[in-house]
Amino acid sequence: MPRPKKKYSHSTPAIAIAPEPTTLAYSFDLKGASRHTGYSVWALRQAIYSGKLPVTNLKPYLIRRVDLEGFVDSRVQKVA
Repeated sequence: MPRPKKKYSHSTPAIAIAPEPTTLAYSFDLKGASRHTGYSVWALRQAIYSGKLPVTNLKPYLIRRVDLEGFVDSRVQKVA
């Protein structure tokens, strides 16, 4: 037996995604820092606990962008 057609088969319209802002953030929370660098949240947390990555605020963790980029650059130079 064939399946009855739906009464309202309208497809939902595509949602317009707003472009990301062009200004860079001064500081990131842990999740934002993870997205910005590509490191996992756990790896950044381990760097904070070991003292390799300074934070400006402990609850929630706020990491300055300058410190974050310096941390990433130091890790890249060790590998290369």
